[in-house]
Amino acid sequence: MKPPMTEPAMPVRLSVADIRARIARLPRLDIALKNTPLEEAKNLSKILGGPRIFVKRDDLTGVALGGNKLRNLEFRLAHAMKDTPDTVIVGLDLQSNSARQTVGACNKLGLKTILVLEGKRPNMVQGNLLVDYLLGADVHFADDRDHQRRLLDSLAADVRKAGGRPHILNDNPMFDVASAVAYLETTIEIVDQLAALGLKPNCFYMSSSGKGQAGMVLAQKLLDVNFAMHGVTATDEFHIPSRTTAIANETSKAIDLGIEIAESDIVNFDGFVGKAYGVPSDAGNEAVRLFARSEGIVLDPIYTGKAAAGLIAHIREGRFAKDDVVVFVHTGGTPAIFTWNSLWA
Repeated sequence: MKPPMTEPAMPVRLSVADIRARIARLPRLDIALKNTPLEEAKNLSKILGGPRIFVKRDDLTGVALGGNKLRNLEFRLAHAMKDTPDTVIVGLDLQSNSARQTVGACNKLGLKTILVLEGKRPNMVQGNLLVDYLLGADVHFADDRDHQRRLLDSLAADVRKAGGRPHILNDNPMFDVASAVAYLETTIEIVDQLAALGLKPNCFYMSSSGKGQAGMVLAQKLLDVNFAMHGVTATDEFHIPSRTTAIANETSKAIDLGIEIAESDIVNFDGFVGKAYGVPSDAGNEAVRLFARSEGIVLDPIYTGKAAAGLIAHIREGRFAKDDVVVFVHTGGTPAIFTWNSLWA
């Protein structure tokens, strides 16, 4: 006997109002500037021979020179505030964009910040580290991840012993979900901005280690707009498709979106890392110069420059029609150009 015929599953679509209502269930602080500009890069499009390129200026989110992390810190720090901390402690990389934005956000909230950065203090303090000091962070240095973890715990114990209330942000359960929710919301923001121009996106490009891209993939499934989402990774630390899938599904459950993402839904390009994570590449450096000299938009050579290299390579390969609408999400990171000053002069 043949099994009964079944209709193919219809995609889950939610209205923008429904999605925003689900996001609004999460505790949140008002830290970042939202509705950042969407700027058409006409000169860059002309140089590359199309398509229409729009740049989402999430380097302009406000606090401490801006960047994508401020959007997710609204959720992460809201969760942290449940413990009424007076000190936030976080362990990150030596030249971390996240560290800079975390210190700035904590300053706005009246919290002290202790940074435990992996690496040695350089002879010349530049880039994000310089801004960390300017913002007043208490900065410590760790030899490796194990040393970093021990320092996080011992510094928290010291704060408690002195009568303070520490919160170790690395242990915050909102770390991944906050990023995905933030960029689900940002995708809606971009779609609305394009709609005001009478346009729809064909494709998005974004530097991705899996978290923000997870939110954009959720938007791809939920919104009644057909577009591709291309993540370009700057690290070989993770298997990005599986990580993105896991974060997207965790986020879907956390805010009751009712959808499940498969690994086959994830498009991520790992061919633009170059020699290693944290090391500029020739293609990334060319992209930084091209954006700067055609549009006056400053990328960084570690994240956004490498993502832009992916976009530029794909345009040169002829993957897009001239009237396609491609959105490049500029996630910030500008202080890195000063760390790598020898590349530009």
